[in-house]
Amino acid sequence: MPQYLKLDQAASELATRLGENCRSRRAKLKISQAELSERSGIAASHLSYIEHGKANPTLEILENLADGLGCSVLDLLSAE
Repeated sequence: MPQYLKLDQAASELATRLGENCRSRRAKLKISQAELSERSGIAASHLSYIEHGKANPTLEILENLADGLGCSVLDLLSAE
C-alpha cells in the first residue's frame, strides 16, 4: 500500500477522534456549540465540521479549542 494512503487513513482517524473528544468534553461541560464558539473564537459552523471529523484544523485552532474546553491539545487528540 502506498505510504500516502496510510497517512490519509491515520489523519482521518485522528480527525474522527478529535471530533469525538471535542463533542464529549463539550457535553460534559453542558455547553452548546454556540457557547464554545464564544469561548474559543472559532465559528460555530467550523466547530460542527470539527466535531463531525470533516475539518483539518490548524494548530492555532486546536489551541483555541482546547482553551475553550479547559483542556490541552493532547487531551483532544488522545484516545480516551
